[in-house]
Amino acid sequence: MKTTRILLSLVLMAWAIQALADSPLTSCDIHEAYPASPMVQQALKYKEMTPTIMNFLADKNRPIGERAAVVNALGWDIDSTPWSKIFCEYLCSKVKAKNENDMVKKLDPGTRAVYAYARAMSNYFNVDEAMAIAQSAVNDDKTHSFAINMLSALIAAQHYLDGDWGMVYTVVNDVRNDGSLNLDMKQEAIDIIWDYIKLYEEYAKNTPQ
Repeated sequence: MKTTRILLSLVLMAWAIQALADSPLTSCDIHEAYPASPMVQQALKYKEMTPTIMNFLADKNRPIGERAAVVNALGWDIDSTPWSKIFCEYLCSKVKAKNENDMVKKLDPGTRAVYAYARAMSNYFNVDEAMAIAQSAVNDDKTHSFAINMLSALIAAQHYLDGDWGMVYTVVNDVRNDGSLNLDMKQEAIDIIWDYIKLYEEYAKNTPQ
């Protein structure tokens, strides 16, 4: 009986470690799709939200997919990172906002989605506010950007990981199959995302319609 309890404890411990390491935000290394990007390489090398990187992330003329890849390259930490707080302060100063809510309203949808992704990556255990920000970017986007929708879907998938694994698959798959969106993210990045998300397909199939 004691041996059984020990084995069960080891199994649960292994599952917990795996759960912490595997998630839509931490397992989709989209930066690998942008190896030629100097900003991605800088983020990978220094792992710091530098002024140069923030200037790049806040530049609405830069590709949203590449900006997201830079955020992804900065990485994540189980105890959270300060990236989104630093970026928030920078953006508030840039758009002359009093607080985050005010700042978010003043951002263009693409930069808003990138900020939401940075916020979610910084603390992937609590993405509710980031999800709301990303959804507002989707709602306000007039360009039908695939990248904006995919970032929103990834954050939503992270949210659903807590209780509905079928929806982890569904929210991303819906964007992937939406032919009305303008493809502004590298196919290699989409493939990286899909290689992970497709693992949840069986749970979507078992979800009552």
